[in-house]
Amino acid sequence: MASTKFSLAALLLALAPLASTHVLLETPVPYGAATLNTNPLLADGSDYPCKQREGVYAVTQVNVMPIGQPQTINFQGQATHGGGSCQISLSTDTPPTKDSVFKVIKSIEGGCPSTNPGNVGTDPFGHGADKFQFSIPDTIPAGQNYTMAWTWFNKIGNREMYMNCAPITVPASAQRRSFDSAASSTLEERDPSAMAALPDMFRANIGSMGNGCQTAISGTVLAIPNGNVGTNVQRIGTEPLTPPIGNCGGTYGAPASNPQPAAPVESTTAAPVQPTTTTVSLPPVSSAPVVNPNPPTQPSTTAVAPVNPSTAPAAPPSIPGLTTGTCPTPGKSVCSPDGTAWGTCDEHNTVIFQQAPMGTKCDPSLGTLVHTKRSRVFRA
Repeated sequence: MASTKFSLAALLLALAPLASTHVLLETPVPYGAATLNTNPLLADGSDYPCKQREGVYAVTQVNVMPIGQPQTINFQGQATHGGGSCQISLSTDTPPTKDSVFKVIKSIEGGCPSTNPGNVGTDPFGHGADKFQFSIPDTIPAGQNYTMAWTWFNKIGNREMYMNCAPITVPASAQRRSFDSAASSTLEERDPSAMAALPDMFRANIGSMGNGCQTAISGTVLAIPNGNVGTNVQRIGTEPLTPPIGNCGGTYGAPASNPQPAAPVESTTAAPVQPTTTTVSLPPVSSAPVVNPNPPTQPSTTAVAPVNPSTAPAAPPSIPGLTTGTCPTPGKSVCSPDGTAWGTCDEHNTVIFQQAPMGTKCDPSLGTLVHTKRSRVFRA
């Protein structure tokens, strides 16, 4: 019986959509849900904000978010790239433009959108990323519409910025709507300057739209500058934070000395024990990033060391999802030593391994994928 074989190039072409998938905002319901994909913003920033495309601001549903009520962010997709740092921001512009100002209402440093050290899986339509809670603060004027932005700076892989946007409305309270008395109306008045005083959303990895700012090498978790991070900060884990590089502005500090525990939000699938999550306020300090001196016990996480181009690829993943290693030749496809995974070497000499499809094996000597149940291997 003839044996079926696949070249590695053919596999990469067939799996290109999977390899390029990441995660996207599922709830709140985003703008342009029918045309939204999981790709990051373009490196030149030309599709900032909100991934400009045809139908970018089509409204499927306006998300109602009363002040102070818990809201949940949920994601579709499983390529979580080791987590990273995220922000939730609001703009009064509906729809926004490249000149719109987004004000930060929550920052998440580390473990966003997942605490998994690699990816939670390979299904672009699947789930498994963590969920995160936030609420609209009372500094936001009620009775108005806003654009909410979720932004993400991934830990592992190319230096990118992800941005999804959603239409929201912050309703006035029942007392405000009833106009029962002048007093009830006064209670609902919000000082617009309070929102203006919130920090601007952090931007990087998008050329001039990010002022040339770049996040540090793959394997590092972003320390959001103090001028952009705000006071509502959820710090996940105790992995060191690394400042961005270039014209980024701001200083970088450590968590407050007495952070208060924040309730964790369950993942959609079973996962390893999650690190302790805390909510902190960051004082303005001008020192290098410092890790909480009394970190909670958590599963160990190993950051990627500076790349040595002559170093061989790291061992293949031992769990579903992806892990990373170093590789010598950018652009070259790499098999894991035991053939259970493959990946492409990027410009940072980093390979993100992905498990080979079930029933196949990546052969590093032949550069082909073969069915594992076949007794013979044929060259192309």
